[in-house]
Order: sequence, then structure tokens, then C-alpha cells
Amino acid sequence: MKKEHTHKPLISILSLFLALVLSACAPLGSSSSTSTLDSSSPLLSSTSTVDSTSSSSLTTSTSSETSSSFNSTSSFMSSSSYPSSIQTSSDISSTNSTPLPIDLSTYYSSAEGLEGAALVTELHAIINQGVRLKTYGDARYLLDDTDADPNKPGNVLLIYLGTSVSGTWDNGATWNREHVWPQSLLGVSASNGTANAASDLHNLKPSNPRTNSSRGNKCFDDTVSSMTYVPREEVRGDIARILFYMDIMYSHLTLVDYATSSTHRMGILSTLLQWHIDDPVDEFEETRNESIYEFQHNRNPFIDYPHFVDLIW
Repeated sequence: MKKEHTHKPLISILSLFLALVLSACAPLGSSSSTSTLDSSSPLLSSTSTVDSTSSSSLTTSTSSETSSSFNSTSSFMSSSSYPSSIQTSSDISSTNSTPLPIDLSTYYSSAEGLEGAALVTELHAIINQGVRLKTYGDARYLLDDTDADPNKPGNVLLIYLGTSVSGTWDNGATWNREHVWPQSLLGVSASNGTANAASDLHNLKPSNPRTNSSRGNKCFDDTVSSMTYVPREEVRGDIARILFYMDIMYSHLTLVDYATSSTHRMGILSTLLQWHIDDPVDEFEETRNESIYEFQHNRNPFIDYPHFVDLIW
């Protein structure tokens, strides 16, 4: 009993102190204080912010990826005005190390699985179907679009020199119309009011008049001679594919593996085949192909699908 009596004053003092502390802290226990804590607590606020940001980031990322994928597909599908499933050389090279003759586009679907003479016949039919050749005179005001300098609006790029000059036609003073397959070897006349093989936009390029004259009707090769001409490296593949097109488009024209000045003949085939490999299709060539399609409604199959070369020659 002594011990209990001895500690009673201490217990009383502690009880009184606890009561005073609880009384002083009473406002913190109110419902208003609780509400403030729930809404403004740094911990809760931080957690809420992280969750919100994370959710927003995920939504944005997903939306961005979906949008990007859709836009990329849309851009690809609308990159030309002909059937959207066409597979271009750049699409092939980006997905396959070696282009294969499978899943050919709608435009070339009838050529699927063919090679050699059968492929030549079918491609001839495809690129002649619905073609609307412009006149030779029209070309004066179309080449500034087909061969426009992508880095300088209003200019064209000259095929042999590679220089950029005004695209405005000035009666041939600045540039004239070069026939890659020489006009004298086509077997048809080139007059401003006529639409024929001599006015085919695929075979026409803007050229410096003096350089055009120097080239004349020479064949193309790696060495210069009285019968051959050597263009700059950057367009050798372009030239080869233009000549491949002409060979297929016009049944009376034939590529040969020697230098010649005979009408309906052009060379040198083995050199052109090598140039086709050394200087692959580029964006300028693809853009040009699209532009020509808009004007005369046919395409160069060797730009769209370079592997056709291997299946024919």
C-alpha cells in the first residue's frame, strides 16, 4: 500500500500534463485539418503527380506511336496517284537486302512470277496501257517539273553537268531537250506538235546545249571514243534505267552490247547493266518518275522495281 500511495502524486501530474497536450493539439484532429492533410500533404501530392504524369506520358507515347505509324502508312500510300500498294525501290531496299519478285504492286501484278521474254512482253503491255504521251513542244514546259532542283525552286538540274539553272524555257539558250536515246537513232522525227517516242518524257532531260551537242548520238561507256560518251557518275544509273525503259516501251528499239550508230540500236548494254548496280535508284529519280506518271500516265518499271533488270538481262 505504501508504494501505491507514494506514486499517486506522480500519476496525477502525468495525467494532467497529457490532458494539457491533448487540449493544445485538438485543432489538428478536426475534420477540417484532416481534409487539408489529404489534399495538400507533400507525400500525397507527389504521389498523385507521379501517377498523373506517368499516365499522361503513357497516353501521349501510345498516341504518338499510333499517330506516327498511321501517318507513315498514309504518307506511303499517298506517295503516288496510282494504286497505293506499289512497292518502290526505296521500300524494297529498306525491308529486304535483296529485292525478290514477290508481292508485286497492283500496277505490275500481271507481271508477277514472269521473267525473260515473258516479262518483257508483259511490262511492254503494262507501261503502254493508258499512256498519254505529250508533244515534244509540251516538254519545254514540263521538264522544269520533272527535273526540278529540289534545293532551289524554279531551277532544273542539267543531266550531264549537274548544274542548277533557271527552269524557265528561253528557246533553248540556257538548256535544251536532250534525248538520252538519241533522237537520230529513234527512227522518228521530233517536232513540237508531235507526240511519239521522241517526245516521251522518260527519255528527255534538260541539258546544257553545248554539252548536248558534244554528246551527239554516241553510245554510253566507261571510256571516251568517237563512238562513246562518258556521263558523270551520279547519273549513270539514271541513264541506264531510262534506256532499259525505252527498250521495253518501244518494240522497235533494242539495246546492244557494242557501240553503234545504227537506227533503233543503242549501247553499250554490259556497261549500262553495271551502272545500274553502281548507281542505284535515288530520291530524285523516284520523284521524277512520279512527276512523269502525272503527265503521261506510265512509269519506268526499272525505277519502281530495279530487280526487273536481273529478270530480263
